[in-house]
Amino acid sequence: MKRHITRNTPLLLLAALLLFGGSALHAQGTLKADDPDWQKFKTLFMEYDSMTVYFQERQLNDPEFAANPQEVAGDAIQRYQALAQEVMKNMPQAAASAEDVEGFDIDDYRALKFFAMVTEQMSIFPIANRGLIERVEDEDSVRMLKMELAQVALAQGDFETAEEFATKDVVENADPLNRAGLYAGFSNAWLEKKDMGKAQEWALRAISAYAEAEEADESNPNADPRRVEWIRGRYGAVLAPLMYELKEAGDAGGMDELSALAKEMLPETTTWTYVKTSMNSAMASMAKERETLNQPAEAWAEHIWIGSDELSLEKLKGRVVLVDFFATWCKPCIRAFPHIRDWQKKYEDEGLTIVGLTSYQGRYGGKEVGKEEELAKLREDFIPNHNITWAVGVEKDGRQTMSDYGVQGIPYLVLIDREGKIQYTKVGAADYDKTEQKIKELLAK
Repeated sequence: MKRHITRNTPLLLLAALLLFGGSALHAQGTLKADDPDWQKFKTLFMEYDSMTVYFQERQLNDPEFAANPQEVAGDAIQRYQALAQEVMKNMPQAAASAEDVEGFDIDDYRALKFFAMVTEQMSIFPIANRGLIERVEDEDSVRMLKMELAQVALAQGDFETAEEFATKDVVENADPLNRAGLYAGFSNAWLEKKDMGKAQEWALRAISAYAEAEEADESNPNADPRRVEWIRGRYGAVLAPLMYELKEAGDAGGMDELSALAKEMLPETTTWTYVKTSMNSAMASMAKERETLNQPAEAWAEHIWIGSDELSLEKLKGRVVLVDFFATWCKPCIRAFPHIRDWQKKYEDEGLTIVGLTSYQGRYGGKEVGKEEELAKLREDFIPNHNITWAVGVEKDGRQTMSDYGVQGIPYLVLIDREGKIQYTKVGAADYDKTEQKIKELLAK
């Protein structure tokens, strides 16, 4: 029987996975299979993984369970969720930044890959996938693992590794959505290299692959309509960066040519008007973001400070400042904390100051609370539980600072150089390697 190397996480566990806030995960060197902490984590993971397979098979083969899993197997699901919590609590610190492994078998590598995905420690993801490639005989699984390596490499800016693994047989055997994502990644990589011709070539390949995926879903009566809508939104997202650069260059002819080529690839179910609307929206966001770059950062409104005396950009001038806009209810914000904590440890002595900014939300833990109670919960519960080691400011009235910085989604990271000018912004819990690289660039100046 073929061994499954990666599995989709059932929806019933999604909330449990998102609870991972992470404690400090920082170590260097070799991760050994006989390390007691690793063995405990691996044992828990294997049990969790077996239960995952069990529930996936029931969801596929048991209509009654699929319709109402809590009613049919509530006790088992509760045990499963408790096990998931145990897995999260026993994440081994030594795995977070391991540079090598020793004595690993296939299940060790599967556990390491799970760890990398849940904690979003993408630097160790290649170690896991390379180890699996050497041990898996199933060709489909090997191709899938190589595709993942190419995608992660692109996200990390490692163009050569992406090309190494994105071979013809790997790409042609991938499903359309995976191919589309890879092509879009190559398009962005070429755009960063200022090669518009190559960027456009890969963007059109991405659109063609997304169109193939949309047509397949449209012909499948059991397809999730939300996925179709998501795919339709990707056309504009792929085209927007190229269109923005063409517009900035004043190349109206290039914009018309790219539009015409893209139109020809769209399925009949998606109109160009729909694509253009989403594309223009993305371009407007890019323009707004670009407007702030290399401009003096706005002074912060009055905040109540936790873990620090009163801070201001004037006081921090001469240091590189990373501002993290967050909220206590925001799970992606929580997933970003381990990365922010790691940057603080590595770069604080080189001149990096990290500041978390938030505002009163009127709720905490799903309950409505007043300002005083919310502030107390933040200080006494949220900050220690998530091991926030940097200063946190709570805006006294309103959300003026978020408005001044154009925050439309969180987490929202802003990097301010030593002169007090904005040099980088990022929305969402992603692109950690890119953010860290920018931190290093600004510190070196």
